[in-house]
Amino acid sequence: MTTTHPDAAEPAPAGTRRARPHGKEPVGRERILDAAAQLFVEQGYAATTTRQISSSVGIKQPSLYYHFPNKEAMLVELLVATAEPSVLAARDMLADDSRTPIDRLLELIRFDVHLLASGAWNIGSLYLLPETSAPACAAFRELRDELKDTYTALVRKAIDADEASAATDGHRAAALIFSLVEGVILRRNDEPDLSAEDVADDIEQATLLMLGATRPAA
Repeated sequence: MTTTHPDAAEPAPAGTRRARPHGKEPVGRERILDAAAQLFVEQGYAATTTRQISSSVGIKQPSLYYHFPNKEAMLVELLVATAEPSVLAARDMLADDSRTPIDRLLELIRFDVHLLASGAWNIGSLYLLPETSAPACAAFRELRDELKDTYTALVRKAIDADEASAATDGHRAAALIFSLVEGVILRRNDEPDLSAEDVADDIEQATLLMLGATRPAA
């Protein structure tokens, strides 16, 4: 017996994907994405259908298909939009040799924590979906891998600059620090009013202890 996915029966009908509804102002992509994010987070990605998303913003499915061919496209855009700011910041920090590696690493930690703890919905929780392994999510995985690599590069730069213990395994330490940062996702599930500033302080302190480093002078 074949199991039907909740969204499987709702592809964009032929001839409707580019159709724009008449008689009222069209709903924008951002409003649709916000509705999709709320439903994906609150009731689960697998349980959410495009019919529910279109209904939540008060439009018919053909109007939704004007912007997105299916809910997977919405998931991909949400994931990329969440990861991309961190990657762009990480590139800048990695290239900024005027500051110490530890200083840049701590700033990246704080940036990522605040990003994951912000927004109306805990979009970071979508990182944990098995669907992120699908080919369509390759761009998101590449961004996340680049971000992880930047953490590793900054830790190794700190070791090379004698800011961190030479006995520290840079890759393992960076992986653990990255896990602590992404742990904000799970913390936020349990504590909706989580203080990003407090969590960033805690992870910074743990990072310094782990690396045998000290906070750079102001």
